[in-house]
Amino acid sequence: MKKNEEITPENYANWFALFELCRLTKDRRSINISSVEFGELLGLSQQTGSRRIKDLEDLGWIKRRSEGKTQKISITKVGASVMLNIYKNLKELLESILIVGEVIEGIHEGGYYVAIKGYFDQFKKRLGFEPYKGTLNLKLSDTDNSILREKLHHIRPVIINGFKNQEREYGPVKCYDVYIYRFDNKNNRRKAAILDIKRTHHKKNVVEILAKPYLRDYFNLKDGDKLIIEVNKTKE
Repeated sequence: MKKNEEITPENYANWFALFELCRLTKDRRSINISSVEFGELLGLSQQTGSRRIKDLEDLGWIKRRSEGKTQKISITKVGASVMLNIYKNLKELLESILIVGEVIEGIHEGGYYVAIKGYFDQFKKRLGFEPYKGTLNLKLSDTDNSILREKLHHIRPVIINGFKNQEREYGPVKCYDVYIYRFDNKNNRRKAAILDIKRTHHKKNVVEILAKPYLRDYFNLKDGDKLIIEVNKTKE
């Protein structure tokens, strides 16, 4: 990594300035903006906004050309590399954050779907274990839920095909390989799966966990206990 691409504390203000420029530019090659507008964007004075632009130019992160009262600014390859380095660091940090779920009483909806033969047979075949005919419900905070959804977005789900029987038609279900363990005992990890059922009455922050044993007994759980969800990093 070249020196002007390094992520150092001295460049905190410049990273943020570059980030805001990238947000404005998006898929365009360049934008026209005055130092007054840029200062307002950063919550700074016109003089400080002008200095930030000059700093970014001196670092080689942007190119600029004066056009009347505004400046035409474009992000350079060096600037793009800086953003990529920041992204990689944030991604690594995100992946290291523990996702904590609180055990809550369910509405037995998951157990109903798991027990249906058309689903149950596929769960056994495609998840690699014969599941208990019920699910464990974990409630996540808004932050944990957002982090989990972001992680799930980047892995390949196991698809359980939809089917039709004499009663009704059932849609496909996505499953995500995970490991779960008690907050106070990381050594006792258990392979499980998150069920992503589209037709559900659960709130968005509640996830259903499917596993081979009855998890409440296996982990000696009661409502309010905490479990860690560790997402299996299977690539798309």
